[in-house]
Order: sequence, then structure tokens, then C-alpha cells
Amino acid sequence: MLLVEDNPADRRLVTERLSNCRREFNLVCAESIGDALLALSRNKISVILLDLRLPDCCDLDSLTRIHAAVPGTPIVVLSEIEDEALALKTLQHGAQDFLVKWHTNEHLLVRAIQYALERKQVEEHLYHLAHHDTLTGLPNRKLFYDQFKRALAVARRNDLMLAVMFLDLSEFKKINDNLGHCCGDILLQTVARRLAASVRETDCIARVGGDEFIVVFTISNPEDASIAAAKLLEAFNEPFALGNHSVRTHASMGISLYPSDAEDMENLIRNADMAMYQAKAEGRDASRFWFYSPELNTRYADLMRAESQMRQALENGEFVIHYQPQVDIHHGRLVGMEALLRWQHPEDGLLMPARFMSTLEESGFIVEAGAWGLREACKQNKAWQQAGHPPLVMAVNISCQELWHTDFIACLESVLDETGLEPRWLELEIREESIEKDEELAAERLAAINALGVRIALDNLGHSHIPLSFLTRFPIHAIKIDRSIVSDVATDANHASITKAVIAIARVLNIKGLAEGVETKEQLDFLKTEHCDDAQGYMFGKPLPPADCICLMQRLKSGHGVTLPI
Repeated sequence: MLLVEDNPADRRLVTERLSNCRREFNLVCAESIGDALLALSRNKISVILLDLRLPDCCDLDSLTRIHAAVPGTPIVVLSEIEDEALALKTLQHGAQDFLVKWHTNEHLLVRAIQYALERKQVEEHLYHLAHHDTLTGLPNRKLFYDQFKRALAVARRNDLMLAVMFLDLSEFKKINDNLGHCCGDILLQTVARRLAASVRETDCIARVGGDEFIVVFTISNPEDASIAAAKLLEAFNEPFALGNHSVRTHASMGISLYPSDAEDMENLIRNADMAMYQAKAEGRDASRFWFYSPELNTRYADLMRAESQMRQALENGEFVIHYQPQVDIHHGRLVGMEALLRWQHPEDGLLMPARFMSTLEESGFIVEAGAWGLREACKQNKAWQQAGHPPLVMAVNISCQELWHTDFIACLESVLDETGLEPRWLELEIREESIEKDEELAAERLAAINALGVRIALDNLGHSHIPLSFLTRFPIHAIKIDRSIVSDVATDANHASITKAVIAIARVLNIKGLAEGVETKEQLDFLKTEHCDDAQGYMFGKPLPPADCICLMQRLKSGHGVTLPI
């Protein structure tokens, strides 16, 4: 701990108060900003106690200089005067807490220090969650893109070659379906560890999809790429221990090279992706890699065929909507339904979004399919109301492409007019990346949605990084806590702390908090204790077709609300 205090009496007072505490502090002292900056360069400081009036700097300038030098280190300001305006300014300039020296005893001082350290820990964990895949611990798409861009910049400056390797697991869905999602998760975690052990610290690696990984190597020649690819695929030579099962699986890998195949990140990834599909086609029963060639662009013809099939499926009524209950966990009332898209394929049966959503988005057909889904969900909600069921909020996921489409607001108005659903009974779930793409346009688009009276929810909080400014700048009515965080609240102290923080923020801002993926009584009890508003998950019901939803509603009690046995 660093104490920056030029007054010997005050310095002695703080030291004595800390010495009276049960916790032991390793205290480093400085009498000026210059001394403090020197101490920060020589020591690993966890928290700073800062007097604002110093010989070489005064008031907020002291705080500004220290915060600029170590922006991630918590600072507790010690002031000689009791001034609420000054206290607010210090907090706005990066301080964690503001204490008045003559009002502070050892208990208040230690509590402020402990609070600052705990808040830093939560912030660091939130940062990690924002930049890493919660399942595997690998960099997520956002962090990987940043790393990739830096690698490209270095390669351009130094005339280097890069190899981009796009890797996809074979039969991952089969393992998930036959052995369960828990075994599927273990497989992904084990693959991630084996791949990470096969790359250098200077290489970039990330999980970018359900069972997809990307690695970027710096190489001297194409032969180096072949050697690196073969080494990566060695990760699949040994079987995988999945619970009581020992499973062998393999992977397909596509490779594109910088600068010969493309000179920008997007096209290098796209070309490696195309090459991966060719590797998959060439060797379904073995791990292998394939280099990109211009001829692989024919894959886009296949993509067009897939879009045509989905367009035909929509026309034939093969797309359906299932609905998952959302529950007020304190009063046991059914308060909403989330609309979830399914494909009733004539040959493959009921398909989950993981089977077709990426093709929907890649082809751009998600805009038309999404408009259909929005209309169907609103129509169904209105029909339930007309049948005498208590009004529910209908939650509908809106993709980035849908939100930014020029006709989206007009489409939304048209759907509300056609179905007769009151806007207050519709909630659009928006992901963070939809806002980050263009915050100015997002402000305009979300304001238009809000002006219609439609509710807006931020989806998957905890799984992705959502700055607090989003919750105050944009008209947000609800935040959904991601199932990856909720699943461990009863056993993981970090996940519990994050969930508590999110719920507290929601309450302060008068925003509804909804927890996803609630499956156990322990999770529910935790959420109740922390005063979370609503929840959804298998504990309350799986996604159901409309007819089964009616049966569910009819079984539940009516009156002032619909009661669920929680």
C-alpha cells in the first residue's frame, strides 16, 4: 500500500490506525507526487491512500496525475476538509473513496481499503469476462480481433508472413446430443488446453464459435504453416476423457496466408473458413488441413443454395416459434415469454438455431426471417390476450443485421399495427455488439423504439462486455444476466459477486434484472436473496410450442396473476 502524505503528524496517525488492525499492511510512504510516482515505478502497489494537498501538486491535480500513472490501481482520498462537492469530484476523477481524516477511525479506514480492493477485483474479473470465452478461458472474438490487427500491423512493417488457421471440430453435435452438453463443454475445454499448449506466446488463438477455433502464426514460408498445422492437429491424436467416456474425435482446418491470399483480417478469416470446409469435405474420418485457393470461392454458390432452401422453408411454414416462460421469482407470477426460432425440417426433424442461425446471418436472410418471427410472436401474444389469458411481455431477440436495417423501425411499426399488440407488451432483446457497431446510430435507433413504447433489454450481460454508460445513455428497461454466470452463483464466489453487482446496478437504475438458465433451487434462492426481479430456465419450463404454452397457462392459477410453483 502506498501512503502519499507530506504532513508527518497525519502520516503517523494513518500508520498507527493501520497498525491497530488485525490485517497486516505493507506500507510504502511518499511525501510528494514525485516521490509517489517513483515509488509506483519500484513497487507493486495494490491500493493508494492519497492526500490532495502536497508540496508539488494540489487538489484534483494530485489525483489526476496518480490515476494517469496507474489507472487500474484503486485510490482512497484522505482530505482535511469535509466537502461533498470535492468528494464527488474526486470520485468522478477516478478515486474509489473519499475520507475525512479527522472523521476516520481504523475501522472506517480498513473498510474503505477493503472495499477498494474488492471493487478492483470485480472490475478485473469483468474485464476478463469481456475479453475471454467463459467456457475455455481463451481470448474471445473481440480480444482476438484486436490481437490479429496488431499482428497484421507488425507483419506489414517488417515484411513478414502470417498463417491464419480456422479449425472446426468434427461430430461435436453428435457428442453433445449423445453424451450431453456437460461432456460437450469438457471436450471444448480440453481441446482449448491442448491447442494453447501447442502455440507460442506470440501467436494468437481464440474460440470464435461453438466448436470453432482460430490461430494466427507468424511464419517464414508456407512450409512453416504446414508444420504448425500438423502440430496443432496432434492435439486430437489422444482420446478425450469425457466423464465416464473415452472419445476420439478429429478436426478440420483451413489455412490462409498473408499477404498472398489476402491482406486484411476479414478476408483472411473468410478464406481460411472456406478452406476449412474443403478440408472437412476431403476427410470426414480424419483430421486434416487444407490451404485456401481462389477456386474455393465456389462455396459462396453453396451458401446461396442454402439461403434458397431457408427461403423455401419460410414459405412452406417450416419455421416455427417456441416460447420459454419468464417468471417473477418473488411472487411466483408468469410475467413474460421469450420467443425462440426453430426449424421443423422435413427430413432432419426439429432443428435448433445452432444448426442454421450462422447461415441465416451470413446470407443476410436473417432480416426476413427475423421480421417473420417478430410478427408471429406479436400475433401469438395478442391471441393469448384475446383468449382471456393475463397479459405477458413477449421478448424477441433482434440481431445486429435486423437492428441496423434501414426498414427496421418501419417494420416494427407495421407489426404492431397489423397484430394490434400494445407496444408495452413487447420487449426487444439487443446484444452489446449491436450497439457498439455505431453508438450514435444506436442512440437514434433505440430512441425510436422507445418512442413507440416498446421495451428494450440488453442481452447476455456477463457473457459480453457492456459498459455502464450503455445503461444510462440508452433507454434500457431490462438486463439479462447470462446463463454462464448464473449457473455457478451457488459455487463460484466471482460469479456470485458479479451477479450481485449486476442486480444492484439494475436496482439503482430502476432497470428490471432477469437471470437466464435458472435450473436449481440453490440458484433461485441466491437470486431471491439478492432481489433479482425475474428469471427463466428449465426450472420454470423449457421452450414450448404455442399449444403447450396454453396448457401451461391453463394449469396455473389465475386472478391477479399467474402463479408458478417456485
